Amino acid sequence: MRGRHLRRRFSLQPSFMKDDSAEDKPKRDKVGRNNAVDDAIGPANARHKIVVMGAAKVGKTSIITQFLYNIFTTKYKRTIEEMHQGNFSIAGVSLTLDILDTAGSYEFPAMRALSISSADAFILVYDVTDATTFEEVRAIRDQIHETKATTAVPIVVVGNKIDLLTEDTELRERCWL
Repeated sequence: MRGRHLRRRFSLQPSFMKDDSAEDKPKRDKVGRNNAVDDAIGPANARHKIVVMGAAKVGKTSIITQFLYNIFTTKYKRTIEEMHQGNFSIAGVSLTLDILDTAGSYEFPAMRALSISSADAFILVYDVTDATTFEEVRAIRDQIHETKATTAVPIVVVGNKIDLLTEDTELRERCWL
C-alpha cells in the first residue's frame, strides 16, 4: 500500500476496491444482497451494515483502517463518506460487515439521515481529550433513536485517542474523564 495514493473524495467505496468493472460485479437486490450467492450459500451467512459516526477528527477512519487493513497513519484526510467491507468466519458462520465511514460534520444532513435509516448497528466515536466530541455523540445517539423510532438499536460508544492521555501528564490531569 505504500506509495499508492488513495482517492477518497465523494466515494462510497475505497478507491483500491474500485478496480472491478461493472460487468464483473454481482447483481444485488434492494437490500444490497447478492441474490445468487446468498441463496446458494444458505443461512450460515450473515451481512450487517455498520455505520461509524462522530465529530470531525476523532479517529473514525483510523479505527476502521486499523481493524480491517492493519494500517495506521498519522496524516489526516477529511472523509465525506466511504464504504468498507470486511469478511470474517466466526464459529462456521460467514460474516460480512459493510462498514460506512461517515463525515464528521453536519454539512451533509441528508447523507447522515440516509446512513442512519439504512444501518443495522452503529459505532459512535469521540475523542477522550475533547468533551465536546462526547456531547456530539449524545446528539448523534438521540438522532439515531429519533430516526429509527426506537431506543432498541445496537450502539457501541468508543473513546479514542487514549494514547494521548498516557503520553501527556498535564493533559491527563486536565482531561474531563
